Amino acid sequence: GLGHAFNSVYLINVSVYILLFAVTSTFLYFQQADIVRQSFADRGARTAFFARVDLWVNVLTLGAQLFLTGQVLRLIGVALTLALLPLVSIAGFGALALTPTVAVVVAYQVIRRAGNFAFARPTREVLFTVVPREDKYKAKSFIDTVIYRLGDQVGAWSYAGLGAVGIALTGISIVAVPVSIAWLVNGLWLGRTQARLESARE
Repeated sequence: GLGHAFNSVYLINVSVYILLFAVTSTFLYFQQADIVRQSFADRGARTAFFARVDLWVNVLTLGAQLFLTGQVLRLIGVALTLALLPLVSIAGFGALALTPTVAVVVAYQVIRRAGNFAFARPTREVLFTVVPREDKYKAKSFIDTVIYRLGDQVGAWSYAGLGAVGIALTGISIVAVPVSIAWLVNGLWLGRTQARLESARE
């Protein structure tokens, strides 16, 4: 899997996309936990809060998958669909930097998670349609597991490290914005390269 995932610039950038997705997801996870812990002293209230968030994510995801996913992908293409989640992240982390409240983190988390399930994840599958069959299965498995877990761990270490040097929630949000911008550039490049590779196959 490792060799297949890194045998082309294209697949390396697919790995980078997943890595940055995982890093920013972990940042948001810890930020949400910090904000909720400060806002709800009771563990039961926190549990109920997270359950409501999950419900909103599921409802929004279902609606988007039923009515929007295919249409959005056809209308704006792979590159812009891949860019949606990084754009949401730039706006979301920017909003958290300005207003780190429960309302903001809920809105950001729900939109981001639903956007991932409804748009980013299906579009990531499209990226593998233009690579050789062996790379498609071996590289995809490696990227979806090892690279994702690496990104999750990098995000956790980075969050802890930033906190250790005195960077609070607002500062971490500011740090996450350029990371999300890099992710946006990566997604646009991937989408355009996928389109070029697809055209070359026809």
